[in-house]
Amino acid sequence: MGSDKTLRIRFGGDMRILLVCPQENIPRSSESYPSGALLLLGSMLHERGHEVLLLQMISDGVDAAGVGEHARKFKPDIVGITMNTYQTRSSREVSRAIKQISKQILVVAGGPHPSALKIEALRQFPDIDVVVEGEGEEMFMEIAEGRSFAQIPGIIYGDTMNAPRQFIQDFDYIPYPNLDLIGGRKGMKRFQGPYPGGPMPSMFIMASRGCFGQCKFCNTPVFWGSRVRTRKPEAVVNEIAWLYRMYGMREIYFQDDTFNANKRWAETVLNLIIEKGLNKDIFYRICFRVNKALITHDLLQLAKRANVWMIFYGTENGNQEMLKDMGKNITIEEIERSFRMTHEIGIKTTTSFLIGNIGETRKTAYDSIALAKRLKPYCVGFSLVIPFPGTVLRDEMIAKGHLLQGDYDRYGADQCVIRTDALTPDELVKLRTYATCSMLLQPSNMEFIFSARNIFGVRTKLRVLKEILKHKLKVG
Repeated sequence: MGSDKTLRIRFGGDMRILLVCPQENIPRSSESYPSGALLLLGSMLHERGHEVLLLQMISDGVDAAGVGEHARKFKPDIVGITMNTYQTRSSREVSRAIKQISKQILVVAGGPHPSALKIEALRQFPDIDVVVEGEGEEMFMEIAEGRSFAQIPGIIYGDTMNAPRQFIQDFDYIPYPNLDLIGGRKGMKRFQGPYPGGPMPSMFIMASRGCFGQCKFCNTPVFWGSRVRTRKPEAVVNEIAWLYRMYGMREIYFQDDTFNANKRWAETVLNLIIEKGLNKDIFYRICFRVNKALITHDLLQLAKRANVWMIFYGTENGNQEMLKDMGKNITIEEIERSFRMTHEIGIKTTTSFLIGNIGETRKTAYDSIALAKRLKPYCVGFSLVIPFPGTVLRDEMIAKGHLLQGDYDRYGADQCVIRTDALTPDELVKLRTYATCSMLLQPSNMEFIFSARNIFGVRTKLRVLKEILKHKLKVG
């Protein structure tokens, strides 16, 4: 669609808007949370008087044809699709199903994947009319208001790529998430909460956007930018109180990439939680960075007083040279210090490791396994590297010939689409399996392994471990 398209304002500006969170390329039967992007859009649109229908394809149990049936009944003017790289196939099917109903329905897509692809996204998804790049809420509101496309910075349509939009500096205007859009308290029961399992019901909050990290594998800068922007602490804490009062939330997960990037701001938020008594019936999990300048005993003690029960640290590798090459800008010493201090305070830890970054060998993978054992986290995850579009890692892997799969529809959390100089895809998969199962034998993981909410996942891992022993898979 190459022409500028201005929507007709109906019923005094009220629009019917369908928001869709697609299925993943490798289908899943459950998900942790509703889409934060769609909840934000839906809440803002609802406040402005538009009629909104929000579909979570996984939790609602609908396929593309089912979305089409909802669209026939709802008769939307606009369909908004949020898309990450694991959702490309479903997004294409959904947009096609919408256009088969009516070519006049405007299909708008946002999220990390189309934001990274930019104008190429419209070529790969021919039934999508508009891409909103990066933070999309202001752009989507302007589209819904009927503003001319040519006057909306940050959108891409037809063969036109408008001037980029500046990142939002003050986003305290955003409304509280209207969970009634997904069925309120009852609807939240469809979501299993974050892994590993904790107090339920659980809901997330984003108190800041952006990350100053320079990790080559991360696509956060594509979407949120590399400068950390924070909300007012009072606004964050008021949202927590509202979620508890309105929906009975027992756990709040701060999804910020680095909650302690601004240590003074983080301390203010935690102090307000304590002052308002929101540490009595609500538990918190949080993402911290391990740098020595950002982790202190005082901060951890304050987190403990605020009822933070779990801290996630992104470790990613147990080899110092690998960490340097990945752009992590952290040291093994800082990692071990942070875990040791956190455990001494009495807060549980969880962490992640990546298998398959450039330079990965059997030795570096074993270094990661050894570090994971020394850290003694409550829970640890080993993942295969996925070179997302827009990342430095993807460019480097293409240059080295290490990217083996260019079809995004084949991407998934458990798929191996790369190799390294030293390791084949099959060897990377075996190393990841071996690393995951080896942690089952660690005493520090026993509480997590045998907790009621995790028992079924453990059975699966034990079956994999049995296969390793049965076939004597050699990864060393």
